[in-house]
Amino acid sequence: MRSTAVCSLCPVTSLHVLVAGGPKVLRRGIEALLTETDDVAEVVSVPDGMSAAAEVRRRSAELVVLVCRGPDDATEEALCAIRAEGAASLVVLGDSDPTFLERAARYPADGFMMTEELSEDSLSRALEALSRGEMPFPPVLGRIALSALREPLLPMQPPALSPRERETLVLLAMGLSNKEIGLKLDITEHGAKRHVSRILSKLNCSNRTMAARTAYRMGLLADADR
Repeated sequence: MRSTAVCSLCPVTSLHVLVAGGPKVLRRGIEALLTETDDVAEVVSVPDGMSAAAEVRRRSAELVVLVCRGPDDATEEALCAIRAEGAASLVVLGDSDPTFLERAARYPADGFMMTEELSEDSLSRALEALSRGEMPFPPVLGRIALSALREPLLPMQPPALSPRERETLVLLAMGLSNKEIGLKLDITEHGAKRHVSRILSKLNCSNRTMAARTAYRMGLLADADR
């Protein structure tokens, strides 16, 4: 059974990272960028996601950066295996095709990046977001995901949300971080994080993407785009 807990990085300065998937030259490039960040102590490259899952425990890795360049049935299986081993996952997407991105948005990952945005600075920001329990999520992926969420409503009773939780849910679905939600609602970042956690719990979702999708299908965001 898939865990409903969101994996996140502890705020440490000695992360052990595995880089998996994609062509070797891209993995080596990501490895080099990660080596330059202050929070990473070790980076090891492996051929694919399942190899990474097998190496997590042996290398005490806290994070797997998984390159995904197109539709691949093995990706979700690998991400589930990585999560089962207790590591967080950051998926690097190398294909901007809308159909692929719609599918990728459903992957049980803890964060996403596009290949074209890879840099030492962007990877450092992604690690910081993961350490705060937030999900790095490219705007292009958010737009694709939200467009795909407008499906027939599920025949089920949606959970009761407070007015503030409903406001938070709308902003969450727009891809805002906890800090940005706090600024919009004039509350602290910690308060925003607390609202997000309650929403994930009430919707029985493991991450923000899944929560937004479920909320749309339940009708909780039916008026959000009007």
